[in-house]
Amino acid sequence: MSFEYGSRTADKFVVRLPDGMRDQVAKAADADDRSMNSLIVKAIREYLCLQQRQQALLGALVLANQVPEQQEQQEQQP
Repeated sequence: MSFEYGSRTADKFVVRLPDGMRDQVAKAADADDRSMNSLIVKAIREYLCLQQRQQALLGALVLANQVPEQQEQQEQQP
């Protein structure tokens, strides 16, 4: 049994775009030699990836900030 991916089986979602955005997307897609759908999917993937990276970086900053606080607390203990 093989799995085929195509527009008939893909999840679909209707997006309402603000005035003028459809033309912007069409021009950007044409300039990148892609379909509008492909450009939108790429933009969403990049956004989601950046959100994950941002959360990871914020988590690392929180941890890095906790280390000096813990060191200060240890130094203040008799």
